[in-house]
Amino acid sequence: MDDRSWMYRDSPQGLRRMDYCNGVQGFINFATSIPRNFTDGGIRCPCRKCKNLKFLHQDVVTMHLLTKGFMEDYMCWYAHGELFVPDESMEEQVVGSTSSASNMHEVENENSNPYRNMVMDAMRMSEANVRECPIVEEEPNADAARFFDLLRDSDEPLWDGCTNHSKLSAVAQVFTIKSDHGLSEADYDKIIKWAISILPKGNRLKENFYAAKSMMKPLGLGYQKIDICPNFCMLYYLENAEMTECMTCGHSRYKPRTGRGKTLVAYKKLRYFPITPRLQRLFMSPRTAEHMTWHQSHHAVDGVMVHPSDGEAWKHFNSMHPPFSAESRNVRLGLCTDGFNPFGSEQSGAEYRCLSLSVD
Repeated sequence: MDDRSWMYRDSPQGLRRMDYCNGVQGFINFATSIPRNFTDGGIRCPCRKCKNLKFLHQDVVTMHLLTKGFMEDYMCWYAHGELFVPDESMEEQVVGSTSSASNMHEVENENSNPYRNMVMDAMRMSEANVRECPIVEEEPNADAARFFDLLRDSDEPLWDGCTNHSKLSAVAQVFTIKSDHGLSEADYDKIIKWAISILPKGNRLKENFYAAKSMMKPLGLGYQKIDICPNFCMLYYLENAEMTECMTCGHSRYKPRTGRGKTLVAYKKLRYFPITPRLQRLFMSPRTAEHMTWHQSHHAVDGVMVHPSDGEAWKHFNSMHPPFSAESRNVRLGLCTDGFNPFGSEQSGAEYRCLSLSVD
């Protein structure tokens, strides 16, 4: 990426420097060189007031940028077709070069930025949806704002000139390290503090675990907390949600209050991870959706079992439930307790059943 320090360089007495004026013209040339940037004859205006929320004629956009300046943190022109690609080819791009713009953005490679694809999949969006966003005259709603924030984070370099990591990719990979090695939040914060100290000044790495978790939260699949009896007798759920003691053993649901605290704290909580949105997430991405329906599209070889769908049990189920088996997107869940005894070691010989479920 070329040097764009001109975008935020202070100007004496409110006058615009010549390099700023030339840079604005280069930006306009770049934005207007990509046909899909246009909506009703206008392009997104990245000035401090419009913040890419309005589509305006290029002459009006030029005037806004000259009088109001660029919105904050817009070194990477992600809303105008510029993708963050972890490749040295970005350094060859020249502002105002229509040839470089077309060469860079007309290649639709969905794997060029996997973190951008991750945001698209999680938010059920596509590049076509983003390019076809309608003209808006007001602030986006909360969901749309979170989506555009994540989209910007997936394209924005970790620091100006960085070609290896975006703001989102850095946080995602550190999160993976934390999970793989069982690091505590304190350990995570220490590593981030050290990393920030050696990164270039002005880097965009989130400063602690709380900030990083807040950034990644919209990409995750939530869970539901349900109070349970500490003796595992019952759940305080649905018709029993308002009960204050166990109907089986009589144990209190809440701990005794201490001091002046008004918040009721349950003795024990269960975290329920709904399966439906997790199955839906698998169909949001073209890559995983292909695997979810592979059982019907693959070519079986007689005498060779490469998938449960090649087995007699699967074929028998298909014959018993033709409407269900006709839809390749229907999911069959096999619940496995391999190496796990739900009745404890004392009753290792106890019989129990493992059932398969079919989800339509």
